[in-house]
Amino acid sequence: MSDTEPTGGKQDLRDEFLQLRRALTPEQIATARAAVCSAVVQRCGDAGWKIVAAYLPLRTEPGSHELLDALVSSGVRVLVPVTMPDRDLDWVALPGDVPLGTNAIATAQAVLVPALAVAADGTRLGRGGGSYDRALARVPAGVPVAALLYDGENVAHLPSDPWDRPVSAYVTPSTGWRDL
Repeated sequence: MSDTEPTGGKQDLRDEFLQLRRALTPEQIATARAAVCSAVVQRCGDAGWKIVAAYLPLRTEPGSHELLDALVSSGVRVLVPVTMPDRDLDWVALPGDVPLGTNAIATAQAVLVPALAVAADGTRLGRGGGSYDRALARVPAGVPVAALLYDGENVAHLPSDPWDRPVSAYVTPSTGWRDL
């Protein structure tokens, strides 16, 4: 876990982590993304996962299109979300665009989720829309749910609410895949 202990409410923490991400150089982002990609592809191969739910990354996120491409190229069926008007998530399989329904995430053998930070107990700090908390409620027990992070975004404690769904692992550039 990170040496720093975040303080403040969820929105203050989101702002803090987003500011740190905006300060990263394109080279730092590329290096981190390559390391995260390598760790996830290795874990996927070792575990033999054939269906992985993932996400289309934003510009400063440690997930990458290269990761999605690498998974698809290795024969993995990759499901990515489409946000519906009610902020719930439908899913499509790459490279297609045919909606599979909100329950498609339940077919995944592993789920990769975006996060701004993850605590030692699995509490995930997302962007605040609640879409992933709803979707993660459909993931069967025992399916690995991993947040993709930059170094320093795994922390000792984060505030949580009753509806927050924890993750069971995180991936950072320097530590790779870590089960909680």
